[in-house]
Amino acid sequence: MASGTVSKGLFVLCALLSWAALAVPLPVAGAPPVQFETCNRPPPAARGASGAVSGIRANDLPDFVITGVQAPTRVHGVTPYQVAVTVCNEGLRESNSEVTLFVSRDACYSEDDALLETVPTGPLAAGACVSLPVAVRGERLRSNTWFIGALVDRESRVRELSEVNNVHDGVPVTFDAPPDYVVESLSAPTVVRPGAYFEATARVCNRGGGAGAAQAWLYQSSDRHVDAEDTPGGWRFGIDLEPGACERVSLSGQVAEAGESYLAVIVATARERPEEDTSNNVSEVSALVVGMVPDYVVASLKVPAVETRNGDLPVRLTVCNQGTALAQATQVRFQMQSLESGNEGVLRVTNRDVPALAANQCAEWDELLGSSENAPGRWRLTASVNPEGAQPESHADNNDRSQSLLLGDWVELGITRVTPLTHALVHGAPFSTEVKVCNTGSRAAQRLAVHVSLSDGRDAAADVRVGTRMFDALGKGCVVLPVTGTVPSQGMSGRLYVKASAELVSPQGRELDVEDNVLVGPEVAIGSGPDLVVTQVQSSVPVVAESATMEVAVTVCNKGNEAAPSVPVWVSSLPEPDSQGLPLLVGAWRTVEPLGPGACSAWTAQPISPPFAGAWRPTAWVDEPNAIPEVVESNNLVRGEVFQVSPTTGWSITGLNAPAVVRANSDFTATATVCNRGSLPQAFAHVRLSLRTEEGFPVAELSNGYTSRELASGDCEQVPLHGSASVPRDGGYRLVAELGASWTSGTGPERKLLSFAVPMGVGPQGGDLAVTSVSAPASVRRGSAFTTSVEVCNRGTTGGSATVTAYLSRDERLEIPGDTSVGQVSVTVAPGTCRTSAVRSIPNVSAGDVWYVGAHVRATSSPDLVVANDALVGARVLVVP
Repeated sequence: MASGTVSKGLFVLCALLSWAALAVPLPVAGAPPVQFETCNRPPPAARGASGAVSGIRANDLPDFVITGVQAPTRVHGVTPYQVAVTVCNEGLRESNSEVTLFVSRDACYSEDDALLETVPTGPLAAGACVSLPVAVRGERLRSNTWFIGALVDRESRVRELSEVNNVHDGVPVTFDAPPDYVVESLSAPTVVRPGAYFEATARVCNRGGGAGAAQAWLYQSSDRHVDAEDTPGGWRFGIDLEPGACERVSLSGQVAEAGESYLAVIVATARERPEEDTSNNVSEVSALVVGMVPDYVVASLKVPAVETRNGDLPVRLTVCNQGTALAQATQVRFQMQSLESGNEGVLRVTNRDVPALAANQCAEWDELLGSSENAPGRWRLTASVNPEGAQPESHADNNDRSQSLLLGDWVELGITRVTPLTHALVHGAPFSTEVKVCNTGSRAAQRLAVHVSLSDGRDAAADVRVGTRMFDALGKGCVVLPVTGTVPSQGMSGRLYVKASAELVSPQGRELDVEDNVLVGPEVAIGSGPDLVVTQVQSSVPVVAESATMEVAVTVCNKGNEAAPSVPVWVSSLPEPDSQGLPLLVGAWRTVEPLGPGACSAWTAQPISPPFAGAWRPTAWVDEPNAIPEVVESNNLVRGEVFQVSPTTGWSITGLNAPAVVRANSDFTATATVCNRGSLPQAFAHVRLSLRTEEGFPVAELSNGYTSRELASGDCEQVPLHGSASVPRDGGYRLVAELGASWTSGTGPERKLLSFAVPMGVGPQGGDLAVTSVSAPASVRRGSAFTTSVEVCNRGTTGGSATVTAYLSRDERLEIPGDTSVGQVSVTVAPGTCRTSAVRSIPNVSAGDVWYVGAHVRATSSPDLVVANDALVGARVLVVP
């Protein structure tokens, strides 16, 4: 079969059938259909001899018979419902009795079944019938399918011609478990301008057992008791939630008069679907000040989980003014307090200056706080802005943020990746597995052992150790270690899993946590043959329109020890979360050429995006019908990272061209590349330009731009944007172009992904030196010189000299200090130019291991305002003896 794409007609048919399969629940395999039984039961209650009525002839008696029971086929949650029971007197005498409903797991009545409501029949003449409506209260605990039947004269109080015909079989009724809607969190501004629109975000969840749709309202009150009688704001109807699912909902509000108000979100059922509990529908109450006042807040505080007790404590802090007026310069106080009950420790107090912040502006910086003389143990670091209340602000109860950390000399090892080089093992033969182990502790592991084992299950505690690798001196950072093992000559067969574990040899007893020292890797097998594995499936853009052509990068590799013939690969989309368990074929496929052992094939597929909005995962399925025998058959389907399908946009920003460095308070121009990724022509995309911290907090809203013409599907346009670099302090920032106005509707993930960011340095003067490429020979000899080729570009406004250092790293990330320097050279790079340097490198490192070549540039004559691009890691290098 030749490579290609399913035709449009066939795709539509496949898509419709697939969507129908997703929409209609499938019957449970092996479940028998509901059957009506003919229940031949004894009477509900035996009538004793004392129950005889004297003076009445045996053939002159009533005889009650239930001839029909009608009940709704489905009952939602705790909704009351009604059952109609038809009772006839087939006897020869008028009498009256009672009708009782029963509910059973089958159609037949037994004494163990629960009884529901009881109603009187009233006098019923011989030969007469009556239809009785029986109102039943809804029950919260009942779900799935039950049978509701009826009994007449349950206790046999009336003497009848027959006592064995007083029961009517149950009819099936499906009871839906009700939903239960709660607002788990509310994020709202603390200060707004009078009359200005603002946005609050609520996390709405369904904690009930049944699916349903909710509606959410934002309410504003003059006191802390917020209810549905208060002033409503924005609302959202039709929030469809499966059991356990949550959704972030954005709601708008507006308060005209200055003063203090209170906000809350109230959630309720929609579409007349009852819910389990209505007492938990109101969110937490958020205080809101309406006026022109500042409001300081510590928006983020990051500290290492483990750090030495005598040394620098690295901290990243973000302080924001979330008010509506300028916040004057103030201070932030850092305070360390011991959490150990028997540890007095040392209470450290340090103050740092905070610059003046405009409304909705943040400042972010790194601190090195001394932690000398602190006793080892658990500590809490608290950062407090405006600690003495010297500057006026709207709220003083949101100025603190705390993080816990552990001080002491600890090793913390963890296995993060297990990669066997082949999935086809041979009895008695050696095989290699690459293991990535990291140390996130405060102390170096002087000596550690990495073990590789084989087990017959992912969670099996018992395994067979097949190889061990010793390693010395792993400080903070990671290392990729090849571990050679030998497959046992007997005793193991079939499907196996490769497991890796890390053991701290020295210093003994100094590891913080050993729970993450073991990781189970992929499935392998003992035998010969190919093994096709999808190693990559990823959408090229994070947001696509409904039913539009999209691009998905796919890579398929042969992890077996024999060549694999050509086979088809299907590219699909899977709803997130995966509630059905099966992928949806959306029409893109390709035939992979034959692959030898270890070979890979990469290409870009062009499937049609799903026709429904929401979160989806791209999937790729190689050899779906299992047409070729493989050593491992369970790894042919792989899921990628989530992408969003939007009903309102096909736009995407694919690039942002802007100066890498600008002078403080100077104007600059940027250009955003906006493309129409939808299936239909679109016009007037709105692009916003803003400056943010590296962590994404706002610094300045700069300008707005629009596309000037209608763009056909696949067409792009360059949109000019303008800004001014007015920042609270010099340093590195992110310039962000985002699609849509600030009030644009859409989910949080969808809006976050409709953006494009580039680094930007702001300062009085300076360059931006960036390492743009690193290369070296694939194999070098230990101790012998080789050449590392490093390209350095100056994207800044001033030139100058710099030092370029070549490194060999143990993993794909450059750690300075930590990784091994192998050579350096001095360069001078003018603004707007690039220079490629040949760095003479001496690899005095261990041979036979996995290494990665990297480079770092350090400015020596002028500031380098963007440090995020100063280092780069290139390809793997094999160091041979």
